[in-house]
Amino acid sequence: MPRYNVVPTKTNLMKLKRELSFAQEGYQLLDQKRQILIVELMDIVDKTTDLQEKVIKETSQAFASLQKAVVNMGRSRVNESASAVNIDYDISIKMRRVMGVNIPKVDLEIDDKLPYFSLLGTSYRVDEAISDFKSLLDDLSKLSELRISLMRIADEVRRTMRRVNALEKIAIPDYKESVKYIEDTLEENERETFAILKIIKRRLEKKRG
Repeated sequence: MPRYNVVPTKTNLMKLKRELSFAQEGYQLLDQKRQILIVELMDIVDKTTDLQEKVIKETSQAFASLQKAVVNMGRSRVNESASAVNIDYDISIKMRRVMGVNIPKVDLEIDDKLPYFSLLGTSYRVDEAISDFKSLLDDLSKLSELRISLMRIADEVRRTMRRVNALEKIAIPDYKESVKYIEDTLEENERETFAILKIIKRRLEKKRG
């Protein structure tokens, strides 16, 4: 609030002091929120990094297991076995709030309808590949949850930091400047009024004398 837009009155002084107090309280609350969000963000970054590395390894392992099954049984037999696999899955997404931010909670349920096929004529490599891809799918659902959470919290951190900076560097200094301007102006007016009253008093005393 630029001081040249402020009329130097006691009413405006009281109003600006209240607004300054609200701005300072808002700054403190937003700064606390920013710190909490950054802690949460760093935690999710660590978890995402670890899980990303795990998913990369699991992906490599799952396709390696599939390749071994193909080498062991042949591509056509593996395709036949794959068509017999009967797995149902259900994905549910719930929301939780962290400092006003909606964070997804992804739950994956895998329902195996065993047995898929006769054990005769099939290699255990097929079961290995199925197990590896199921683990990969489970971790992919968790990774998607973390990545979405990461993006949403990072966006909220940026918005909160912009508001904190606006209060710290613009709003609060402007309020302080305006308050000081009005206080100085009122004090100067009081001194001038007091001086004028003294002059009037002296003149009145002379007239009475």
